[in-house]
Amino acid sequence: MAEKNNKHPFWLIAFIVIATVVGSIFIVVQEINRPERYDSKVATEIAKKNTDLKKVDRVTRFVYNQVEYTVSGTKANGNSIFVVLTDNGKKATVYDQTAGVSEQKAIASVQSNPNLKKITSSRFGIIKNKPVWMVSYINQKDRLVTKTINFKTGEELKTITTY
Repeated sequence: MAEKNNKHPFWLIAFIVIATVVGSIFIVVQEINRPERYDSKVATEIAKKNTDLKKVDRVTRFVYNQVEYTVSGTKANGNSIFVVLTDNGKKATVYDQTAGVSEQKAIASVQSNPNLKKITSSRFGIIKNKPVWMVSYINQKDRLVTKTINFKTGEELKTITTY
């Protein structure tokens, strides 16, 4: 009888340890993602406050020398716009989405590359006061490649490959 009683505490302790580990992992993952969710919420609020943006489709983080947030969506009249927030949200620059190359065209210009393996992201932002698309992909050598495409002309401005 003494042996049976010893087995139950083992399973109880094992369950408590496993539950603690799983719970800890869950909390860590939530904490890691919290700043991004908060930043997206704040960016949306600032964009709506400073423009006539009514419906938000997407919020992206754009990093090039500084962190920017781009809020894409539609105005009350139905026009699609990008609102780029710089200087910690103090400056909002609005671009009409039809005034340049669409995201699909920017991606298509990259997809024509024979070395492309997988597109990882596409983001709209501002570099040196010019609106651009930054499209990143993995090439056949498993290296990350980032192409910067001029929003107004569709011209490729820069290509960066990691080694």
